[in-house]
Amino acid sequence: MSPTVSVIVTVYNRFELTKRAVESVLAQTQPVSEIVLIDDGSFDGTSELLPQYLAQNPAWRERVRYVHQNNQGPGAARNNGIAQVTGEWLAFIDNDDLWLPQKLEWQFRALDRFRDRCAACISDAWFMNNPLMKMTLFQLAGKQHSETIGMIPDPLKYMLETNSVVGIHPVWLQNVVTRTELARQVGGFDPKLRFGDDDDFAFRLGCETDFCFVNMPMVLIDRTPPAERHVGVNRRWDDEDFRLQMEQYRLEKRLGLKDKFPAEIRKTIQKKLAAVHSGWGNWFLEKEEFDKARQAVAKAAMVYLTPNIAIKWILTRWTPKLARKLVLARAEHRNREHVGIG
Repeated sequence: MSPTVSVIVTVYNRFELTKRAVESVLAQTQPVSEIVLIDDGSFDGTSELLPQYLAQNPAWRERVRYVHQNNQGPGAARNNGIAQVTGEWLAFIDNDDLWLPQKLEWQFRALDRFRDRCAACISDAWFMNNPLMKMTLFQLAGKQHSETIGMIPDPLKYMLETNSVVGIHPVWLQNVVTRTELARQVGGFDPKLRFGDDDDFAFRLGCETDFCFVNMPMVLIDRTPPAERHVGVNRRWDDEDFRLQMEQYRLEKRLGLKDKFPAEIRKTIQKKLAAVHSGWGNWFLEKEEFDKARQAVAKAAMVYLTPNIAIKWILTRWTPKLARKLVLARAEHRNREHVGIG
């Protein structure tokens, strides 16, 4: 018997792109049971156009449902979808991304091979609409797999310890398939996280199951430069202080799951949290708020002391203007290296 698969599509504006995303799901060689469109308060006419299109399109009416909610963020939208789906398995796609036709077919081949160990599967992906990202997701994350299908026996380490300069792991919602009951068991998405809720969800999945993978790009992920892609409330994602707030909350929450993983994982999380506090130090230095910068770097040192943090603490304490100059120079270099990846 074929598995029943529900797909949640988060919608925020962009009616035409949403149509393309849904069509790519309906075109799967492994058919889906249902597609639930969760419109998170679109304001560009999508909220009127989508229900009309659904009513007029017989191919959609059979398997697509439309749900509208006031804007609450992507996590709340996905939780709304999780509460409504009926399939045994669950997958996600954003409304500006596309699936290749054999995505689910290959992922269920992998899940069938590792059925005794894995309740989640990822695939590789290509990026589109950004000439600076001519690589796959696995390549960007610094992951190399020799097999077409394989297993990730330690998904937490896989996600946390990446060789990528940009610090990105390859478990993204667009390339994940998981058991619906497991998604509910881990609590779905944290609505407090208006950025990074997908990473938080993936980490909690990794606390409960091994992952398997398909070492072929099966998703096209839109990476139009952020200035064009982030609209409405999503423009907040480009603010450094907002990202630091979300990252700090996510990592502190993660440390509260200490019974779910070994000490080495906790150590890695502490390193990342220290880096966030150090990032706050940079943010305050740029604004010439030197007392707050010193406090932030001191917090970083208390969470996890590294030689770099020790040097930064000395600089912020005794020569804060020099520290600021170094931070600005490093930020300029980083921006040149990573334009368009966010």
